[in-house]
Amino acid sequence: MTTNSTTNRPRPTRTAARPRRRGMAVLLVLGLLAITLAVSYAALRTQGTTSNTARNASRTLDARLAAESGLAAAMHKISDASWQGVDVSLHGDVTDDSWYDVSFTTGDTQLLPGDPNYAELPYRLTITSTGYAEDPANPDLRAIHRVRNVVQLARREMSADPANWSALTAKTVYQWANRSIVVQGPVRVSGPANINGKLFLFPTYPSYAAARDQYLTHLNAMRQAGRGDHRPFNGPLGIALTRQDVTTLHHVQVKLAVATTDTSLVPTTAPLTHPGIVSGYRLYPGGKVYQPPVLQTTYGASLANLTLGPDPATNPLGLFRSSGALAIQSNVRITGTIVTDSSLPEIQIHGTNVLLQAASLPRLEGSNQTWQLPVALVKTYLRINSNSSSQIKGTAIVWDDFEIKTGSATTQFTLSGNLFTAGLNLRGREGWTMTATDWTNDYNDFNDTGGLLGGLLASLLNTVRSALGLPAGATVHFPEYMQHQRGFTIQPALTLQPDSSGVLPHWQDWTQPIYVKDPSDPGLRWNLVRYEDGV
Repeated sequence: MTTNSTTNRPRPTRTAARPRRRGMAVLLVLGLLAITLAVSYAALRTQGTTSNTARNASRTLDARLAAESGLAAAMHKISDASWQGVDVSLHGDVTDDSWYDVSFTTGDTQLLPGDPNYAELPYRLTITSTGYAEDPANPDLRAIHRVRNVVQLARREMSADPANWSALTAKTVYQWANRSIVVQGPVRVSGPANINGKLFLFPTYPSYAAARDQYLTHLNAMRQAGRGDHRPFNGPLGIALTRQDVTTLHHVQVKLAVATTDTSLVPTTAPLTHPGIVSGYRLYPGGKVYQPPVLQTTYGASLANLTLGPDPATNPLGLFRSSGALAIQSNVRITGTIVTDSSLPEIQIHGTNVLLQAASLPRLEGSNQTWQLPVALVKTYLRINSNSSSQIKGTAIVWDDFEIKTGSATTQFTLSGNLFTAGLNLRGREGWTMTATDWTNDYNDFNDTGGLLGGLLASLLNTVRSALGLPAGATVHFPEYMQHQRGFTIQPALTLQPDSSGVLPHWQDWTQPIYVKDPSDPGLRWNLVRYEDGV
């Protein structure tokens, strides 16, 4: 028999179930998503910044390239004969989105008064090129870059002188019109001269013909004796022989022993034309226009205690207009060129310590020659008055009459250079104008035919010898005798002489610039002084 039995097995122990952490997983997923988004955003932002930086750098580079292109174009332009000048700016497109604008300014901001090169200021040119580049998608985004060149004109050629200029400037005095010409001692014209009118030599004094003849003869004798050449001319003298009387020619050719040539066929018309009103001038083609000041407007019709000269910034040539009558009183020094115009265009010098001198032009490249413009271009009269003391250094051109008025013994005048004039009147000294009787008596006394008591003439001549440092028995000449007896200083203080410095005068057509391109060049040449980037 089967017996059913129940086995007593131990019951398994049931452990309590733990709750699942589903919320944490969500957080982890969200965190990872946030990090992914942040990294993606950062990557996108970095990529955008990099792209913008690249675009900005590209625009900056394009602007710089545009500026450099403008500078290159400007340098080519100013070296071409077609250049329109400093007043015309330059524009050019480099690409659809980049371009340049170029401006030209006369001068150099770094060249200041006091600098040893300050006189070069008007020959320098500042070229500023501004380059632009814009974003094609956003035109408001634009890059700008500036570059600059400072250049200086290479002066290789000057405007041409007239064909007759060298013949004119070979003369100390060139008088062209058929007029009466007065030359009265003690004046002195040194070097070659031309007299085209009728010469009246010593017409006022000595007023006794024999005394005049002896005075002129003895002036030459003094020269031969080495006692100074005080003749009114030392020649050679070009003179219109057919217009002179026999006595005058004899005085010049024989008594004064001046070599002459005949100029009877030389035209009596002006060899040069007065420029009229010079309202402006240029130093080079396309250069700045400078307006010469009017002396009467700026300083008055009577100048005194005044020094004027070139100003590199406003008037580099020292060109001055005289509109109307101009009186020059004491202590006036003008360096440059005076051009007279209007209805009464004359200059009268009244004062002492007066100096009118030409300004020197900057030299040409590779040349040591110095050129000067005329010191005065006078439409009518240039007069030197009594008691004045003045100097003119340079070339003076007078289209009517140059006159040294009859003056006191203190009147002094020196011209060193050239005088070209239609009329010439050198009138001498007031104190020498004596009666014919006085001159006759002095002549007779000197020749021991007058009324001097016996032995008195010999005593006078010995006194003259002593004053001159001459040995006993040496010849005393009539001018020396008159200097002792009457105080007539025979050493001329009214003189016209050539320039001995080697400077050459230059005639300027004021409708043209001073410096022009060399015939072998396509245009002007320029030397680079300085390049500036990012200005």
